[in-house]
Amino acid sequence: MLHKEERLQKADFKRRLVAFLIDHVILSLILVFGFFFYAGDSITEAPEKMFSLFPMFMFVVFFAYCLKDIFGGASIGKRIMGLVVRCNDNSELKPSPLKLFCRNIFSFLWPIELFMIRRSKRKLGDNLSGTDVYYISRKTSRARIVAVGVVLFVFFVSSVVLGVTMIIKNDASYQTAISYIEASEEIRNTVGEITGYGFWVQGSLNTSPHGGNARYVIQVKGEDGDLPVAIWLERSRGTDWQIVNTSY
Repeated sequence: MLHKEERLQKADFKRRLVAFLIDHVILSLILVFGFFFYAGDSITEAPEKMFSLFPMFMFVVFFAYCLKDIFGGASIGKRIMGLVVRCNDNSELKPSPLKLFCRNIFSFLWPIELFMIRRSKRKLGDNLSGTDVYYISRKTSRARIVAVGVVLFVFFVSSVVLGVTMIIKNDASYQTAISYIEASEEIRNTVGEITGYGFWVQGSLNTSPHGGNARYVIQVKGEDGDLPVAIWLERSRGTDWQIVNTSY
């Protein structure tokens, strides 16, 4: 057992804030990409289905946030920042899994939670569960700085890729390509009844007030197999998108 002077020290606001942001970024990447993969083409082709999935998605998000400290009293963000959750009245004692779960049930009230941490160093969940956050290492090592940078970089790149994908899927050129695929008997004879399309779209889209061109490689999913379909499109000023070439 540690002597009093050796007991863990309570973490400061800045370190806890960075840990919270790291956890938020990681969970957002996992949950949002998971949702898009699960929802598939219903995001653009059947929005009502996407909205029907939203309550289930929010339940999964809530559950994931509640479980983030369950293993060893430290989420990924806390481990990177050298923090750990322990009992408030004894920094040597690890809280039970129930307490670690319950301390995060107010995570959606994050503005209030952050205000409470800033003011008293304990959030609502800590007061409820009798827990607090302590340092296990106060050193800001190069490895931690690199880890934070990597997390932020991955979040930025993933956001850009996801944003570009959604822009393309909502563009009239992509919808024209999908209409061509669904009207093609040759494609249906190859893959059978079309059941969907790959979430990711390879290719490019260039557009301006004077016209545009696009090239897509769309993964067509069917009952008898999958087929990558390459489609080239062009558009002149004041006209709709036209298919100029295909390959599959």
